[in-house]
Amino acid sequence: MPLADRLVAFSLMLAPANAAFAQSAMQFPDASETVPELVELWDQSNSTCRGANGGDVRVAAACLSRSVYGVAINERNWCLGKDGQANAEMVWHECETDSLRFPPFDVPEL
Repeated sequence: MPLADRLVAFSLMLAPANAAFAQSAMQFPDASETVPELVELWDQSNSTCRGANGGDVRVAAACLSRSVYGVAINERNWCLGKDGQANAEMVWHECETDSLRFPPFDVPEL
């Protein structure tokens, strides 16, 4: 499994523990994108990030963007996958108790 895929799988495994934090402190409360727009942006970033070798700035930016989009989507109560699912089975859905979430992270001030 490529490193990028392993990082996503690992971060999603840790995500249920962070669900309460994600719900209490939104990182992107003023985002103007709709959920479908954010999912499309996530898909585009994921396509660049998955299976790519590290070291390329474009790939690193795509992987970071994917995480940003994932958190923003989670804040709108949409999640990717559920606890115990294989990566190939994961789909975007309205979040439930066993849904996986992207972990929050520090966003540099602009």
